[in-house]
Amino acid sequence: MKWQLQAQLNHVLQTLGYELPTPAGLSFPANPDFGHYATNVTFQLAKIQKTNPKLLAETIATQLEQSPTFKGKLQCSAVNGFINFTFSNDQLWALLTQLEGVSFPKTTEKILLEYVSANPTGPLHIGHGRWAALGDSLYRILAATGHQVQTEFYINDAGNQVQKLYESVQAVKAQTPIPEDGYHGAYIHDLAALGDDPLKQNLKWQHDTLAAFRTHFHSWVSEKSLQGPEKIQNVLDILRQKGLSFESEGALWFRSTEFGDDKDRVLIKSDGANTYFLMDLVYHLDKIQRGFTLLINIWGADHHGYVKRVRAGVQALGGEQFAQDAHFKIMIGQLVNLFRGGEPVRMSKRTGDMITLQEVIDEIGTDAARYFLIEKSPDSHVEFDLAVAVQASSENPVYYIQYAHARLCNVLAKLADQGTPEAQSGLPQLGPDEAALIWQCLKWSDAIWEAAQNLAPHQMAHYAWGLAKKVQLFYERCPVLKASPAEQHQRLEIIKHAKETLRKSLDVLGMSAPEKM
Repeated sequence: MKWQLQAQLNHVLQTLGYELPTPAGLSFPANPDFGHYATNVTFQLAKIQKTNPKLLAETIATQLEQSPTFKGKLQCSAVNGFINFTFSNDQLWALLTQLEGVSFPKTTEKILLEYVSANPTGPLHIGHGRWAALGDSLYRILAATGHQVQTEFYINDAGNQVQKLYESVQAVKAQTPIPEDGYHGAYIHDLAALGDDPLKQNLKWQHDTLAAFRTHFHSWVSEKSLQGPEKIQNVLDILRQKGLSFESEGALWFRSTEFGDDKDRVLIKSDGANTYFLMDLVYHLDKIQRGFTLLINIWGADHHGYVKRVRAGVQALGGEQFAQDAHFKIMIGQLVNLFRGGEPVRMSKRTGDMITLQEVIDEIGTDAARYFLIEKSPDSHVEFDLAVAVQASSENPVYYIQYAHARLCNVLAKLADQGTPEAQSGLPQLGPDEAALIWQCLKWSDAIWEAAQNLAPHQMAHYAWGLAKKVQLFYERCPVLKASPAEQHQRLEIIKHAKETLRKSLDVLGMSAPEKM
């Protein structure tokens, strides 16, 4: 719908002899009173044509409104240089009832989405939960819009941290003090008591927690598997052949400043040890050599300082294609602060240590945890109250959205018991709440495509919340069971589409869509 209108807008601009550097775009007006779509293309044209944007807007609006495609279906109004587009109620109804699925633009990118990638030295904490919620929802959004995407967890199982894990567990077993720089969490005692390989047990715990969080990966890649000398030498050879490495002070360096980094980075230390950064390059070259053309990483805020150096390495190793930032994207997720009844929660009730993701799942459930960890942009801090997350009230957005779905299911069940109304030849005019709910359903394809393009799962959380609000208003103001046959038939169609759209919205957020609450 949006693409058809956008294409017609650009066709009208060409017919009038106007040319733009890029095609004209459409957006949703902040105020719904201004219509279903809006464009500010006239302000761009006014600069080029050196004319008044208000006059341009009026000319373009008139042409669009009279076009064969939209005549009688679309109202185009020029307001202070903007053009607002409003579909007629008849057109909204036609679009809803003729909706048979969405065809998204074809994409050729082969995407690898890497996220969580926690050290296998302990349980996943609530911060890892945020990366899991963001990453899994982004995967679902990309897959739902036709992208070729695979997900991956990188296991950091080859560094000093793993050795410290073994030493810490062994100290507990031997009833000696844990090394000062070791791991002191209560889980170390659990690992010692189990007697299994601590690394494998931690990985199992992480895997089980992620599964409970409805987060699954296509592949788990071990850092150890990339430590073969041929893989490391391959990276070093590429950088040497391109003149991007040099020796200084007994160490081998990468000229990352040539790609915008603050300073050059060490690859091999003066004592001959490989740096973590070198292994990052080995891993990212491996991704590229596996045929992926778009790499997306979700990192925690503590990795912000690594962005420039790793981006420089990917540009150096990936050739012409990866020279563009568009093919390597890094999302930085900010921290999570938990509250309970307004009071900050800093430690686990059970252990007195860090708050694990599993504990949050156990307390408020996967649905609530996922929603509150997704609802804000990744670059914003998350603060949410565990007490609010379990409330059965409109104060809790999770309950509000899921209850809207359950309400629609309840109405459909009662209609089935009562007998489905027969199709009517003449339907009444749509009321404002019916039209508003239809439009919110029709916006789903635009909303999810935009969320995919922006790598912004939180946009779908906002969409689901907006849809639930329209459902609740419809439920309160548009009775179904006691309506006339014609109204029943019309509202039944609206409910069916709204229910399915809510279900799809909850699904891409990794949340359940309960039929009863």
